[in-house]
Amino acid sequence: MKTQSHLKLGTLCRILLAVLFMSATASAALAQNAPMPRAKPGSGAAGKIQGQSLLNMLPRILGAPAMGNIPEAPPVDMDAGPAEARLVAKLVEAGEPIPFGVTWRIYDQLPDEAGRYPLVATGKGGDWAQTLQPGNYLVHASYGKASSTAMLRVDGQSVTETVILNAGGLRLQAQLTGDVSIPPDKVKFRISERDSETTDEQLVVDDARSGLILPLNAGTYRVESQYGNANASASADITIEEGKLTDATLYHRAAEVTLKLVNESGGEAIANTSWTLLYPNGEVIAETVGAFPEYVLEEGEYAVVATHEGTPYNRNFSVEAGRHRDVEVLISVE
Repeated sequence: MKTQSHLKLGTLCRILLAVLFMSATASAALAQNAPMPRAKPGSGAAGKIQGQSLLNMLPRILGAPAMGNIPEAPPVDMDAGPAEARLVAKLVEAGEPIPFGVTWRIYDQLPDEAGRYPLVATGKGGDWAQTLQPGNYLVHASYGKASSTAMLRVDGQSVTETVILNAGGLRLQAQLTGDVSIPPDKVKFRISERDSETTDEQLVVDDARSGLILPLNAGTYRVESQYGNANASASADITIEEGKLTDATLYHRAAEVTLKLVNESGGEAIANTSWTLLYPNGEVIAETVGAFPEYVLEEGEYAVVATHEGTPYNRNFSVEAGRHRDVEVLISVE
């Protein structure tokens, strides 16, 4: 993808704020006039906004992946003088240049003795220009987690190279069944891409954030949502289309639980308590020490053992989706 040439920080910030404001207004209008298709609760499928340009909602950039395959290059006149190479990135061939947020890397097309391609220059922004000596180069453009590599030929005259990313965007959120939103700081997403030949999965993003737009190369990805710190998870296969923004909601059947060891029902939690949280078959889910540990648990049956001053106290309890609650373990008094 590509963007405009070097922007000063102040200008960049103003543009970003303006774009975000316009995108928020557009999204509000869309919500009023044509409600987004929703997935069935529990399905984990993605709802799509068809035809919406990703350029209208610029994302947080997360960094550059490794280069792809290296194309072969034609010879050049090495006696020609240096010339300017202007680089442009697009999501799709027929799309507009990306205005900012692209990371550029230019590599020498000839590897060194160690087999590595020497890095010649780097840049950030949108459209980007660099003066280069005659030769063949590899240009790598990355925009979020979308990237592409192209051949650049510099032969004594100014040249423009457009890199097509063939990418779209993904925006994730998680909800409890019943369309109850989960706070963004309590959920994280793991995104993997499956190799079409080997079916092996390659990790793309380990900790994607809820609500942010993540550029990705077009394709099908496995998205896993982790809610909280225990066993509440959901997953779905989501397809990203070129130049389109896909909104995906993953649904959890879970609830937040606070554990307390008390002398009487409704009493104050006792400090210095060791906790072991288990499935009914005895498999340990988590262990911790504290007065009132908090867990997010999938709907189902559980057991807990609270140990205080060497004495264990236990209780079985149930978790109902969407029903956050305190689970009290009573100290038996002879």
